[in-house]
Amino acid sequence: MTDKNGKYTRLRHTVTGALAALAAVGAIAGAAALAAKPRAKANVHAARANGSPTKTPTSPVPGKTRTPPPAVNHQPFLSAIQQLVDDRTITVTEGQTVDREIQAGRVDTDTLASHGFTQTELQAVQQALGNAKRALAPNAP
Repeated sequence: MTDKNGKYTRLRHTVTGALAALAAVGAIAGAAALAAKPRAKANVHAARANGSPTKTPTSPVPGKTRTPPPAVNHQPFLSAIQQLVDDRTITVTEGQTVDREIQAGRVDTDTLASHGFTQTELQAVQQALGNAKRALAPNAP
């Protein structure tokens, strides 16, 4: 009787392992199928089945023929910071740090403070950048 029970136990463990492996493969394949983009033809077939016209749906993604947005002109901001360096309000190294922030598209005062800027220097940088921004703004009516 023990040999027979051992045989069934091994079989049960083998079957359980195989089912677990199939479940894992199914989960991975299911996740991949959900992540995949739906095919446009599936919509056409659904429209035909419903008796709707067979017009191919348009893509919500804009075409590649669109012109890219104009390049951002950082020069007024870089010039404002250079003026602070020329006036010795900030050091050359600090000016280069702010220049990198400007070119990255965002000047973060916490980052500047972590680079050793004093409160007075931070205020001067904010004032200079604010003035440059206001100079670029169109005149209000």
